[in-house]
Amino acid sequence: MLSRSDLEQFAKVCTGIGNAAADGSGFVPIRNLLDRFQAKLVAHPMLVEGMLASVNPEHARRFGGDKWVVLLDSETYAFNEQDVQQESANDPLPSRLRNTVAHELVHSLAFRPSEFGMRLRGAAVGRKNGSDVVEAIEAETERFSPLLLCSAKSLKNYLSSFRRTLSVTDISKARRWFGVSREVMINRLRLLPPDDDSRNLPALRNFGIGIGTWKSQTEALLRSWPLFVNFDRNIVPRFLLELRNQDMLPASQIFSDPNFALSGGQRSTTTMEAESGTLRSGVIERIPISCSVEPTSRNSGSAFLIVVHKA
Repeated sequence: MLSRSDLEQFAKVCTGIGNAAADGSGFVPIRNLLDRFQAKLVAHPMLVEGMLASVNPEHARRFGGDKWVVLLDSETYAFNEQDVQQESANDPLPSRLRNTVAHELVHSLAFRPSEFGMRLRGAAVGRKNGSDVVEAIEAETERFSPLLLCSAKSLKNYLSSFRRTLSVTDISKARRWFGVSREVMINRLRLLPPDDDSRNLPALRNFGIGIGTWKSQTEALLRSWPLFVNFDRNIVPRFLLELRNQDMLPASQIFSDPNFALSGGQRSTTTMEAESGTLRSGVIERIPISCSVEPTSRNSGSAFLIVVHKA
Protein backbone atom coordinates (compact mmCIF):
# COMPACT_ATOMS: atom_id res chain seq x y z
CA MET A 1 0.00 0.00 0.00
CA LEU A 2 1.33 3.43 -0.87
CA SER A 3 1.68 5.99 1.87
CA ARG A 4 0.00 9.36 1.68
CA SER A 5 3.34 11.02 0.89
CA ASP A 6 3.91 8.51 -1.94
CA LEU A 7 0.52 9.34 -3.46
CA GLU A 8 1.25 13.05 -3.13
CA GLN A 9 4.48 12.50 -5.07
CA PHE A 10 2.60 10.75 -7.88
CA ALA A 11 0.00 13.50 -8.01
CA LYS A 12 2.70 16.18 -8.05
CA VAL A 13 4.60 14.46 -10.87
CA CYS A 14 1.45 13.97 -12.97
CA THR A 15 0.44 17.59 -12.39
CA GLY A 16 3.87 18.79 -13.48
CA ILE A 17 3.80 16.64 -16.61
CA GLY A 18 0.32 17.87 -17.51
CA ASN A 19 1.42 21.50 -17.17
CA ALA A 20 4.58 20.92 -19.22
CA ALA A 21 2.73 19.01 -21.95
CA ALA A 22 0.07 21.69 -22.50
CA ASP A 23 0.42 23.65 -25.73
CA GLY A 24 0.14 27.44 -26.09
CA SER A 25 -3.65 27.29 -25.80
CA GLY A 26 -3.53 25.12 -22.68
CA PHE A 27 -4.65 21.93 -24.43
CA VAL A 28 -2.63 18.76 -23.79
CA PRO A 29 -1.95 16.88 -27.06
CA ILE A 30 -1.31 13.16 -26.71
CA ARG A 31 1.92 13.53 -28.71
CA ASN A 32 3.36 15.79 -26.00
CA LEU A 33 2.57 13.25 -23.30
CA LEU A 34 4.16 10.48 -25.35
CA ASP A 35 7.32 12.57 -25.75
CA ARG A 36 7.56 13.22 -22.03
CA PHE A 37 7.14 9.54 -21.19
CA GLN A 38 9.45 8.43 -24.03
CA ALA A 39 6.66 6.29 -25.43
CA LYS A 40 5.31 5.43 -28.86
CA LEU A 41 1.66 4.83 -29.74
CA VAL A 42 0.95 1.71 -31.79
CA ALA A 43 -2.35 0.22 -33.02
CA HIS A 44 -2.53 -3.57 -32.97
CA PRO A 45 -5.30 -6.20 -32.78
CA MET A 46 -5.72 -7.15 -29.11
CA LEU A 47 -8.24 -8.59 -26.69
CA VAL A 48 -8.04 -5.51 -24.45
CA GLU A 49 -8.39 -1.81 -25.26
CA GLY A 50 -4.90 -0.81 -24.23
CA MET A 51 -1.65 -2.21 -22.95
CA LEU A 52 1.75 -0.90 -21.88
CA ALA A 53 4.95 -2.60 -23.03
CA SER A 54 8.63 -1.86 -22.52
CA VAL A 55 10.98 -1.79 -25.50
CA ASN A 56 13.84 -4.24 -25.56
CA PRO A 57 17.05 -2.17 -25.83
CA GLU A 58 18.06 -4.31 -28.81
CA HIS A 59 14.96 -3.12 -30.68
CA ALA A 60 14.99 0.51 -29.49
CA ARG A 61 16.05 1.81 -32.89
CA ARG A 62 12.82 0.48 -34.44
CA PHE A 63 10.87 2.70 -32.05
CA GLY A 64 12.88 5.85 -32.54
CA GLY A 65 14.69 5.45 -29.24
CA ASP A 66 11.49 5.33 -27.17
CA LYS A 67 11.60 3.09 -24.10
CA TRP A 68 7.90 2.27 -23.94
CA VAL A 69 5.02 1.41 -26.26
CA VAL A 70 1.34 2.08 -25.63
CA LEU A 71 -0.57 -0.53 -27.60
CA LEU A 72 -4.17 0.24 -28.54
CA ASP A 73 -6.63 -2.25 -29.96
CA SER A 74 -6.91 -1.41 -33.66
CA GLU A 75 -10.55 -2.55 -33.79
CA THR A 76 -11.58 -0.25 -30.94
CA TYR A 77 -9.56 2.80 -32.03
CA ALA A 78 -9.14 4.06 -35.58
CA PHE A 79 -6.32 6.59 -35.91
CA ASN A 80 -3.09 7.18 -37.79
CA GLU A 81 0.16 9.02 -37.08
CA GLN A 82 -1.09 12.16 -38.79
CA ASP A 83 -4.11 12.28 -36.46
CA VAL A 84 -1.77 12.15 -33.47
CA GLN A 85 0.67 14.75 -34.79
CA GLN A 86 -2.04 17.23 -35.79
CA GLU A 87 -4.22 16.89 -32.68
CA SER A 88 -5.38 20.19 -31.18
CA ALA A 89 -8.15 21.56 -28.98
CA ASN A 90 -10.16 22.23 -32.14
CA ASP A 91 -9.63 18.69 -33.42
CA PRO A 92 -8.89 16.38 -30.48
CA LEU A 93 -8.55 12.64 -30.66
CA PRO A 94 -11.57 10.76 -29.25
CA SER A 95 -11.83 11.24 -25.49
CA ARG A 96 -11.88 7.48 -24.86
CA LEU A 97 -8.61 7.06 -26.75
CA ARG A 98 -7.01 9.99 -24.92
CA ASN A 99 -7.96 8.59 -21.53
CA THR A 100 -6.73 5.08 -22.38
CA VAL A 101 -3.34 6.45 -23.42
CA ALA A 102 -3.07 8.64 -20.31
CA HIS A 103 -4.12 5.69 -18.15
CA GLU A 104 -1.34 3.49 -19.56
CA LEU A 105 1.25 6.26 -19.26
CA VAL A 106 0.43 6.76 -15.59
CA HIS A 107 0.85 3.01 -15.11
CA SER A 108 4.37 3.28 -16.54
CA LEU A 109 5.34 5.35 -13.48
CA ALA A 110 5.04 2.15 -11.45
CA PHE A 111 8.05 0.73 -13.25
CA ARG A 112 10.28 3.82 -13.20
CA PRO A 113 9.47 6.22 -10.36
CA SER A 114 13.11 7.28 -9.98
CA GLU A 115 13.13 8.62 -13.57
CA PHE A 116 10.68 11.28 -12.40
CA GLY A 117 12.43 12.08 -9.14
CA MET A 118 10.23 9.99 -6.85
CA ARG A 119 11.42 8.10 -3.80
CA LEU A 120 8.68 5.76 -2.65
CA ARG A 121 8.61 4.53 0.90
CA GLY A 122 5.27 2.94 1.69
CA ALA A 123 5.18 0.62 -1.32
CA ALA A 124 8.23 -1.40 -0.31
CA VAL A 125 7.36 -1.86 3.35
CA GLY A 126 6.73 -5.52 4.19
CA ARG A 127 6.87 -6.63 0.56
CA LYS A 128 9.27 -9.23 -0.78
CA ASN A 129 7.98 -9.65 -4.32
CA GLY A 130 8.73 -6.79 -6.73
CA SER A 131 5.63 -7.55 -8.80
CA ASP A 132 3.51 -6.99 -5.68
CA VAL A 133 4.98 -3.51 -5.34
CA VAL A 134 4.22 -2.71 -8.97
CA GLU A 135 0.65 -4.04 -8.59
CA ALA A 136 0.09 -1.89 -5.50
CA ILE A 137 1.40 1.22 -7.25
CA GLU A 138 -0.76 0.62 -10.33
CA ALA A 139 -3.88 0.18 -8.21
CA GLU A 140 -3.28 3.45 -6.36
CA THR A 141 -2.18 5.59 -9.32
CA GLU A 142 -4.91 4.55 -11.74
CA ARG A 143 -6.99 7.60 -10.80
CA PHE A 144 -4.33 10.17 -11.72
CA SER A 145 -4.75 10.18 -15.52
CA PRO A 146 -7.03 13.30 -15.44
CA LEU A 147 -4.03 15.27 -14.14
CA LEU A 148 -2.26 14.59 -17.43
CA LEU A 149 -5.19 15.44 -19.69
CA CYS A 150 -6.43 18.59 -17.91
CA SER A 151 -3.43 20.64 -16.88
CA ALA A 152 -3.65 22.42 -13.54
CA LYS A 153 -2.72 25.76 -15.09
CA SER A 154 -5.33 25.51 -17.85
CA LEU A 155 -8.03 24.38 -15.45
CA LYS A 156 -7.35 27.22 -13.03
CA ASN A 157 -7.30 29.76 -15.88
CA TYR A 158 -10.66 28.46 -17.06
CA LEU A 159 -12.23 28.53 -13.61
CA SER A 160 -10.80 31.99 -12.89
CA SER A 161 -12.54 33.43 -15.96
CA PHE A 162 -15.96 33.11 -14.28
CA ARG A 163 -17.49 35.45 -11.73
CA ARG A 164 -20.44 33.13 -11.27
CA THR A 165 -21.05 29.46 -10.66
CA LEU A 166 -20.35 27.16 -13.61
CA SER A 167 -23.38 26.11 -15.61
CA VAL A 168 -23.91 22.69 -17.16
CA THR A 169 -23.13 24.30 -20.53
CA ASP A 170 -19.82 25.64 -19.19
CA ILE A 171 -18.79 22.16 -18.02
CA SER A 172 -19.92 20.53 -21.25
CA LYS A 173 -17.85 22.99 -23.30
CA ALA A 174 -14.84 22.60 -21.02
CA ARG A 175 -14.71 18.83 -21.20
CA ARG A 176 -14.96 18.93 -25.00
CA TRP A 177 -12.17 21.52 -25.15
CA PHE A 178 -9.95 19.44 -22.85
CA GLY A 179 -10.81 16.38 -24.96
CA VAL A 180 -12.09 14.30 -22.05
CA SER A 181 -15.23 12.40 -21.12
CA ARG A 182 -17.80 13.53 -18.58
CA GLU A 183 -16.34 11.12 -16.04
CA VAL A 184 -12.77 12.36 -16.49
CA MET A 185 -13.88 16.01 -16.25
CA ILE A 186 -15.61 15.40 -12.94
CA ASN A 187 -12.74 13.31 -11.62
CA ARG A 188 -10.34 16.13 -12.51
CA LEU A 189 -12.35 18.43 -10.23
CA ARG A 190 -12.32 15.74 -7.55
CA LEU A 191 -8.52 15.76 -7.70
CA LEU A 192 -8.37 19.39 -6.62
CA PRO A 193 -6.76 19.28 -3.15
CA PRO A 194 -9.01 20.33 -0.25
CA ASP A 195 -6.87 23.42 0.30
CA ASP A 196 -6.64 24.39 -3.39
CA ASP A 197 -7.76 28.00 -3.80
CA SER A 198 -9.64 27.04 -6.98
CA ARG A 199 -12.35 25.61 -4.72
CA ASN A 200 -13.00 29.12 -3.42
CA LEU A 201 -13.42 30.68 -6.85
CA PRO A 202 -16.96 31.76 -7.77
CA ALA A 203 -17.03 29.04 -10.45
CA LEU A 204 -16.98 26.22 -7.87
CA ARG A 205 -18.54 27.79 -4.77
CA ASN A 206 -21.69 26.03 -3.52
CA PHE A 207 -21.54 23.73 -6.51
CA GLY A 208 -22.07 20.06 -7.28
CA ILE A 209 -21.87 18.01 -10.45
CA GLY A 210 -22.67 14.43 -11.31
CA ILE A 211 -23.82 12.14 -14.09
CA GLY A 212 -27.20 10.66 -14.89
CA THR A 213 -28.51 8.06 -17.32
CA TRP A 214 -31.77 8.07 -19.23
CA LYS A 215 -33.89 4.99 -18.56
CA SER A 216 -36.61 6.11 -20.97
CA GLN A 217 -37.84 9.32 -22.58
CA THR A 218 -39.36 10.43 -19.27
CA GLU A 219 -37.33 8.55 -16.64
CA ALA A 220 -33.78 9.29 -15.50
CA LEU A 221 -31.42 7.74 -12.97
CA LEU A 222 -28.63 9.55 -11.10
CA ARG A 223 -25.27 7.82 -10.68
CA SER A 224 -23.29 7.64 -7.45
CA TRP A 225 -19.97 8.04 -9.27
CA PRO A 226 -18.31 10.28 -10.19
CA LEU A 227 -19.59 13.09 -8.01
CA PHE A 228 -17.98 16.42 -7.09
CA VAL A 229 -19.50 18.57 -4.34
CA ASN A 230 -18.15 21.81 -2.92
CA PHE A 231 -20.59 23.62 -0.62
CA ASP A 232 -19.83 26.13 2.12
CA ARG A 233 -19.58 24.61 5.62
CA ASN A 234 -19.98 21.20 3.91
CA ILE A 235 -23.75 21.65 4.04
CA VAL A 236 -24.82 19.71 0.96
CA PRO A 237 -28.29 19.03 -0.53
CA ARG A 238 -29.43 15.73 0.97
CA PHE A 239 -29.96 13.94 -2.34
CA LEU A 240 -26.29 14.50 -3.21
CA LEU A 241 -25.34 12.89 0.09
CA GLU A 242 -27.68 9.97 -0.61
CA LEU A 243 -26.01 9.43 -3.99
CA ARG A 244 -22.80 8.45 -2.22
CA ASN A 245 -24.50 5.25 -1.07
CA GLN A 246 -27.20 4.68 -3.68
CA ASP A 247 -26.40 4.28 -7.34
CA MET A 248 -29.14 4.62 -9.97
CA LEU A 249 -31.25 6.91 -7.77
CA PRO A 250 -34.52 7.67 -9.63
CA ALA A 251 -34.69 11.39 -10.39
CA SER A 252 -38.45 11.28 -9.83
CA GLN A 253 -37.76 10.81 -6.11
CA ILE A 254 -35.99 14.17 -6.00
CA PHE A 255 -37.64 16.54 -8.46
CA SER A 256 -41.34 17.35 -8.48
CA ASP A 257 -41.43 20.13 -11.10
CA PRO A 258 -43.43 18.51 -13.98
CA ASN A 259 -41.82 20.90 -16.48
CA PHE A 260 -38.25 19.87 -15.56
CA ALA A 261 -36.52 17.43 -17.92
CA LEU A 262 -35.77 14.93 -15.16
CA SER A 263 -39.48 14.87 -14.28
CA GLY A 264 -40.47 14.18 -17.87
CA GLY A 265 -40.83 17.79 -19.00
CA GLN A 266 -38.85 19.89 -21.46
CA ARG A 267 -37.17 22.53 -19.30
CA SER A 268 -33.45 21.99 -18.66
CA THR A 269 -33.42 23.93 -15.36
CA THR A 270 -35.49 24.00 -12.19
CA THR A 271 -35.23 25.63 -8.78
CA MET A 272 -36.30 24.21 -5.44
CA GLU A 273 -35.65 24.28 -1.72
CA ALA A 274 -33.60 21.27 -0.75
CA GLU A 275 -33.17 19.64 2.63
CA SER A 276 -29.45 19.92 3.30
CA GLY A 277 -26.88 18.89 5.86
CA THR A 278 -23.59 17.09 6.40
CA LEU A 279 -22.66 13.41 6.40
CA ARG A 280 -22.58 13.39 10.20
CA SER A 281 -25.37 15.76 11.17
CA GLY A 282 -28.14 14.81 8.79
CA VAL A 283 -30.61 17.49 7.69
CA ILE A 284 -30.03 20.79 9.46
CA GLU A 285 -31.51 23.38 7.08
CA ARG A 286 -33.19 23.98 3.74
CA ILE A 287 -31.34 25.89 1.03
CA PRO A 288 -32.55 27.21 -2.34
CA ILE A 289 -30.84 25.43 -5.21
CA SER A 290 -30.89 25.46 -8.99
CA CYS A 291 -30.51 22.20 -10.93
CA SER A 292 -29.61 22.02 -14.62
CA VAL A 293 -29.36 19.00 -16.88
CA GLU A 294 -27.28 18.64 -20.03
CA PRO A 295 -29.50 18.38 -23.12
CA THR A 296 -28.69 15.00 -24.67
CA SER A 297 -30.59 12.24 -26.41
CA ARG A 298 -33.13 10.61 -24.14
CA ASN A 299 -32.52 7.17 -25.59
CA SER A 300 -32.17 4.45 -22.98
CA GLY A 301 -28.62 4.40 -21.63
CA SER A 302 -27.68 7.91 -22.80
CA ALA A 303 -25.62 9.82 -20.25
CA PHE A 304 -25.92 13.46 -19.20
CA LEU A 305 -24.37 15.92 -16.76
CA ILE A 306 -26.37 17.42 -13.92
CA VAL A 307 -25.21 20.58 -12.16
CA VAL A 308 -26.53 21.73 -8.78
CA HIS A 309 -25.71 25.09 -7.22
CA LYS A 310 -27.02 27.33 -4.52
CA ALA A 311 -29.58 29.75 -5.97
